[in-house]
Amino acid sequence: MKKILLAAVFITACSTLSGCIHNVSPNTYTNDEVGIASRVNKGVIVSKRVIKIESTSGVGGIAGAAGGAAAGSAIGSGGAANVVGAVGGAVAVGVVGHEIDKAVNRKTGYEYIIKLDNGKTVAVAQERSIHLAVGQHVLIIYGAMTRVVPDETTGK
Repeated sequence: MKKILLAAVFITACSTLSGCIHNVSPNTYTNDEVGIASRVNKGVIVSKRVIKIESTSGVGGIAGAAGGAAAGSAIGSGGAANVVGAVGGAVAVGVVGHEIDKAVNRKTGYEYIIKLDNGKTVAVAQERSIHLAVGQHVLIIYGAMTRVVPDETTGK
C-alpha cells in the first residue's frame, strides 16, 4: 500500500512541476491576452546583453517534501522511527525538489535597450526565442507581458 501511495505522490509531483513552468517567450500568449488590444511603439535596438531568467514556482520543494515524507515514513519499524524517516525524507527530498524546480525554470534571455521613435529609451528583458540584432527595427508590444518583435512594416 505504501508503494502505491509513494508512486501516486511522485506522479502528482512530476505533473504539477511540469504544469507550473512559466513561458516568457514573445511568441506565446495566454488565453486572457487573446483579443485584447495592446499599445505598440516602434524603435531600434541600440544594445543587448545576455541575461539569466530565474524563477521558482515553489512546487518543486513542496512536491519533493511530500514525496520524501511518504518515502521516509516507510523506513523503520513503526512509531517514532517512521516519524523520523518522514521528517528526514521531507527535508532531504524537499531541498532536491527545490533545486530541480529552479533548474527547470532557468532560461537564458536578452535585455534589449531600445530607442523609441519618440526619442525615449526603454529596456525590455525577454527569453531568446527570437533572434534580434543591435540596429534592428522592432515593435514593442505592451500588455500583460511586454514583447519585442521584429518590425516587418519598415522593410529594414
